[in-house]
Amino acid sequence: IQVVNMQNLVLLAALVFIPGVTPYPYGPPLGACMSMFPKGHGVDAQKSPPPFEILVNSTSYREADVIQITINTTGLQGVSYYEGMMIQARRSACDLDKPTKSHGKFSLQANEWFLDTMDCENNPQSAVVHKNHSHVESNVFYWTAPAPTGHIYFIGTIVKNKTLFWTNVLSPLIKDVNSNEEVKACSGVTSIHGCPLTSIIILLFSAILFLR
Repeated sequence: IQVVNMQNLVLLAALVFIPGVTPYPYGPPLGACMSMFPKGHGVDAQKSPPPFEILVNSTSYREADVIQITINTTGLQGVSYYEGMMIQARRSACDLDKPTKSHGKFSLQANEWFLDTMDCENNPQSAVVHKNHSHVESNVFYWTAPAPTGHIYFIGTIVKNKTLFWTNVLSPLIKDVNSNEEVKACSGVTSIHGCPLTSIIILLFSAILFLR
């Protein structure tokens, strides 16, 4: 029995140190898909202008179009690299039933070593995330447009380190050429430590009613 137990311990130890077997060894967990907030960091997002930019090679799309996306550092505040990110494509309209849903499908360059795709809300390849903590100045990946969905923008959480990160980093608006909806952009999910602000307001209002 002791031999069997020792074999099990050795196997368990081996599994723990195999990359990808441990829970979330690198990169954000699926639980971060909606808020796009790195809860494990223990601090609030920076309020200053982000030292990063999301550039695109097209500001309109039709179904199956492929848009190139570049994430750059801008040098603001002396920031010269990032080591983590989550990028999604979200509708720009403000009155949506599912404002946090990501649309379209992302793809990566051949031999990509820093980025990976994630299946948010069971949508295949609906987010781009980091898979290690290398220091990167710029990166390029691609987005394939879905069937006409409405105007969208790319929204990102970009991390310099554990205590310095920016949320709601936005690309230019990408217009759906088949849509007649008004062109406007919402700023995504506003959150405090990853909890949506609307939920916080509801909880506070409920507490006030309870205490009356």
